[in-house]
Amino acid sequence: MRFRVAGQKLKNIAVRAEVAVNRLLGREFIPVDVGAFNIETTSVCNLNCRFCAYEKKLSPRVTMANDTFADVVEQAVALGFDRFHLTPCTGDVFMDRHLLEKLRYLDGHPKVRGYHFFSNLTIPTHETLLRLMALEKFERMVISVYGHDEASFVAITKASPKIYRRLLANLETILAHHGRWPFRVSIGHRSSFDAVASEASELMKLLARCKRAGIAVNASHGMYNNWGGYVTQRDVDGLNMYVTPADGTVKAGACVKLFDSVQVMANGVVNACACRDVDATLAIGNIESEPLADILSARNAEYRRIIDEQQAGNFRPVCKGCDFYRSIYHQPKSYRQGRVPVQTIVEYLAAIEQRARTQRSTAEARTAQRPVRPPAGRTGAAR
Repeated sequence: MRFRVAGQKLKNIAVRAEVAVNRLLGREFIPVDVGAFNIETTSVCNLNCRFCAYEKKLSPRVTMANDTFADVVEQAVALGFDRFHLTPCTGDVFMDRHLLEKLRYLDGHPKVRGYHFFSNLTIPTHETLLRLMALEKFERMVISVYGHDEASFVAITKASPKIYRRLLANLETILAHHGRWPFRVSIGHRSSFDAVASEASELMKLLARCKRAGIAVNASHGMYNNWGGYVTQRDVDGLNMYVTPADGTVKAGACVKLFDSVQVMANGVVNACACRDVDATLAIGNIESEPLADILSARNAEYRRIIDEQQAGNFRPVCKGCDFYRSIYHQPKSYRQGRVPVQTIVEYLAAIEQRARTQRSTAEARTAQRPVRPPAGRTGAAR
């Protein structure tokens, strides 16, 4: 544990120096392609993981109605987005009883290229998983596995042994149909520093079988984010875990998440961070009262205010304590290796404003066209 913590501290020192130089030289690293648009279909979870902010958040625990979901997709597509990320900020997509209806809607939309999400895989039935095979545009599912045996799973998630058994059963289903899933499957394995590499438990044996079958299993044990200060070391007492302290990350300039991780939350709030701001203290609008084109716009005063605050070194509490922050003046190794095209804040704001102008100019014509049918079945009203 000591070596990993020390390694992280050394990395932070190097990043601090890089950020200072790049800011002095005016180099900013916002990706030109900001990726998939984030929609939270539900903010409800079935687990109460001790390293997560879910239990502490004050925001509503609701599920997005199908008609609202369809409207958000239509507006995002009109702004040029064609891929969607459905992982909740806190929650699990399978807690949405109308998830399959929403996925079929995305599948049938002519302007949607693909979508993906993360799940703890402790909720769906065997039949629900098999229904995913019929989806053509579902690109990727990342399975989050917690613990390394039944005892650690229960201790970390505060769930029951029954939920643990369901996870094992669903992993068996994934493995049994490996090669037939029309989407990519990978596993993120998180436990404590007590996790062992050996196949000592039924779960570890199952994960080893997944590896041998060619399913990527990415293990990272012991070190956890603090969720913008919501989670502290006290929350994981007795679990042999290390929570990064709130003052452990250097803050200099706007966080890149303000640009590539805007999310429409399950209650309609549009938040500037899909990653760790569980109570939407970075809210920049509400899809129920204003068009997405006016929210995701350089003319949105609140959006500009948050960006300007961070550029000036003024971070709101959730950002001040966040260790998931990444400065726009930091160029990740993956950007260098992949030659990822980047832009400045000025260029980003100009680009989204151009998108908004294009959307506004075609709004009347789009309204006159026959819309894609909303998700079939019940409306899936928020609960």
